[in-house]
Amino acid sequence: MIISLKGQLEDWKQTRSITLEFLSELNDSDLDKKLPRKKLNTIRQQIEEMAIIQSSFVDAIITKVLNFEDTSLADTSKNGLTQKFTQLDKKLEESLETCTGNEIIDWYGEEKNIHTHVSTMIGHEQMHIGQIIAFCYATGIHIPDVLTEEMALEG
Repeated sequence: MIISLKGQLEDWKQTRSITLEFLSELNDSDLDKKLPRKKLNTIRQQIEEMAIIQSSFVDAIITKVLNFEDTSLADTSKNGLTQKFTQLDKKLEESLETCTGNEIIDWYGEEKNIHTHVSTMIGHEQMHIGQIIAFCYATGIHIPDVLTEEMALEG
């Protein structure tokens, strides 16, 4: 893997570890607590959407065409989501192994290079993490201690 994509993959792994920490540490009641948002109004739904979007991004690395699928996952249990993330992260790493850094992804007629594409995927996940943190504060859901310490958040 080229060094620039290797660096982006490490950024991805760090970001994904935060998502997995929320998924691991929050109980089902907290994952399904209604949030002040019209759609994707539970943490579980936000995490499910992260997997769906990642799937589209990874497929685009392979096909060179981004196509967001309006789908849902069959298993949105904590274990099912964790397994889906493991599968997607493995596919991501395998697809990046084949890249030279010159790949262009067609984003509905707009050309994006592979680095911009991966950065956007990372940014999408980070945006949801920020929303989840804000929703935890707003609704009294305990943010996992490892995250409050790592990210210097108030518990």
